Amino acid sequence: MNWRLLGWLAALFGGAIVAIWLVATVISWVVAGLGFLIKVALIVGVVGGLVFLGFKAKTALGGSNRKQIR
Repeated sequence: MNWRLLGWLAALFGGAIVAIWLVATVISWVVAGLGFLIKVALIVGVVGGLVFLGFKAKTALGGSNRKQIR
């Protein structure tokens, strides 16, 4: 049995496992970042929609900012 060859193969296998683990970690960070951006976009959309609907309701009910001249 060539123990030196076995050591090289074990080192290569261990390096491959570490490389796969690093790639999976980076991919999970990217997916988590995309999930965070989607959540932020949904929150901004909901808040913006509520502000828009509030503004439209204010103008529909006659609540303008113009002062009346009396």
